Amino acid sequence: DRLRSRGLGDVYKRQLYDPNSPMRNEEFYIPVLDAMLTSPLLEEIEKVRPKARRELAQKNRIGTKALNFNYTLASGAQGSLYQQQTDYILLFINNPGCHACTETIDALKNAPIINQLLEQKKLTVLSVYPDEELDEWRKHLNEFPKEWINGYDKKFAIKEQQLYDLKAIPTLYLLNKEKTVLLKDAPAQAIEEYLLMKSEQ
Repeated sequence: DRLRSRGLGDVYKRQLYDPNSPMRNEEFYIPVLDAMLTSPLLEEIEKVRPKARRELAQKNRIGTKALNFNYTLASGAQGSLYQQQTDYILLFINNPGCHACTETIDALKNAPIINQLLEQKKLTVLSVYPDEELDEWRKHLNEFPKEWINGYDKKFAIKEQQLYDLKAIPTLYLLNKEKTVLLKDAPAQAIEEYLLMKSEQ
């Protein structure tokens, strides 16, 4: 029974948590983690990882306020997520140069609704680099549109304090003006479709 419980946990993790799974859904995965944490079939040591995942999954859930953080621009100027006052904020945590990041940058650049909302000052795209190789980040600065805010996390708070779940890079969050999470860890296409739907209402 114990082996079966562990095996089922692995299956659910692959299907609902793995960033490459088309069925990925953290809201469905949280009850699985809860079941693992209360299961008498698992040893306490086997609950350490599910407990950590559960704590991370609780952060920045859809319908909750996103966690605030500070960023630094190439100029040295600083700002914070909560300073943004547009109707929508698209948080784009990325690692410039990675293939998936380049694809996402291109998708966002070429999305008419995103460009339209940027032009209307209804959307802020906040691109944040969470790592320490600043030379690499600076090398790719010209790949980002000038209309975006492009900064880095000088204190590495996003990673070290695990403010955001970075199981996959890039990670996209769509927030409203109140910084409530509308979409979490969503593909660029889902962001575009959501904004398009809202603009037509």
